[in-house]
Amino acid sequence: MSLWRIVLKSLRQHWLSTALAIFSIALGVALLTSVVSLREQSHRNFTQEGLGVDAVLGPKGSPLQIVLNALYHLEEMPGKVKWPYYKKVLESPVVAEGIPFATGHSYAGLRVNAIDDRFFTDFEYLPGKHFSFSEADGGKGRVFQSRNEAVAGWAAARELGLQLGNTFNPVCGVNAGDPVHVNDTLTFVGIMAPTGTPHDRAIYIPLKTFYTLEGHGKDVAEMALDEEHREISGAYLKIKRIRGGAMHPGIQELKYNINQSSSAQLVIPNEVLPQLFNIIGWVDHVLLAIAALVTLLATLFLFTALVSALQERRRDIALLRSLGARRQTVFGLILSESLVITLLGGVMGLALGHAIVALGGHFVKVETGLRFSAAYLSQADIYLLPAMLILGTLAGLLPAIQAYRLSVLKNIHPVS
Repeated sequence: MSLWRIVLKSLRQHWLSTALAIFSIALGVALLTSVVSLREQSHRNFTQEGLGVDAVLGPKGSPLQIVLNALYHLEEMPGKVKWPYYKKVLESPVVAEGIPFATGHSYAGLRVNAIDDRFFTDFEYLPGKHFSFSEADGGKGRVFQSRNEAVAGWAAARELGLQLGNTFNPVCGVNAGDPVHVNDTLTFVGIMAPTGTPHDRAIYIPLKTFYTLEGHGKDVAEMALDEEHREISGAYLKIKRIRGGAMHPGIQELKYNINQSSSAQLVIPNEVLPQLFNIIGWVDHVLLAIAALVTLLATLFLFTALVSALQERRRDIALLRSLGARRQTVFGLILSESLVITLLGGVMGLALGHAIVALGGHFVKVETGLRFSAAYLSQADIYLLPAMLILGTLAGLLPAIQAYRLSVLKNIHPVS
């Protein structure tokens, strides 16, 4: 009988402890794999999204809150920016262009943002990439052209089952129970092609429509024509480039001057987003610690199971030795069992970990629009399985040594 047939027969005989050991290892590996994968993809998604916007002109308040509202359609803007000040910022020699927007409305739980129509042609959601309505790219229709028209992001249209020609009434606010603009019915004329960014989860209406929605009052309605009193939530700014494609170094001086004023502040997303990871970073560390602890306990359980099985199989091993099996064969038998259990647990854990990423990524995408791929290969996928095989070797080493030293004469007799 070959060594591997003996190993498989032994695992079947002790199927309960084997199954529990495999499950324990799989659970630890799955937790480690999913936590590392979600963490790496989160960093990549947030950093990548920030690259699409050089700077955001926003009101005084939390810079992180401004970035979350402007780029991820979360939170609320802490105030407004005067239109004349926005136009003044555009006169800076380091600013190439600006796209103003107004937030604060919603529909069916999705944000409705009023924005300049240049957003769909001049804005780069990622470097060199513009929004598309082409059917070849997965879009439909066109950009809005009149007051009562709107376009929807790909994910928003899919979630609501929208078709061109559908209508809706925006909600004046982003919370449940906020009043609805019942007399303002807008028609969807376009669905944007998917971009893989949070912009897929928003609905967009013309900027001037924001001011003329019924219920905003006469003062707000006058802002549509009176630029001196017009207000916006903020603006995406494109900064001029210098040699090598780097942002103009004058951006820091512009940022200082704006932030020293009482009118607004300039936020550079790639400077602010690391704050988010500093805030939630402790969660990553806790989850990694828990996953590592589960994996360590699984390894200890495997060690205990092998030692227990060895005690039950002392006579079987003694018989093998008496039939001519060498000490090295017995040593390899126990060590092989440990490695097989570890390998099965590791492979199952990797599969389960990717399943957790797929499930968790779905809920994250629903809330933020960020995409998480179950097929993403993280550092855990590269290093975890070899590391587990090393742990499996260590767990089986002591029982293998005990089997190696087992006395044939003392253990050949039947156990009473």
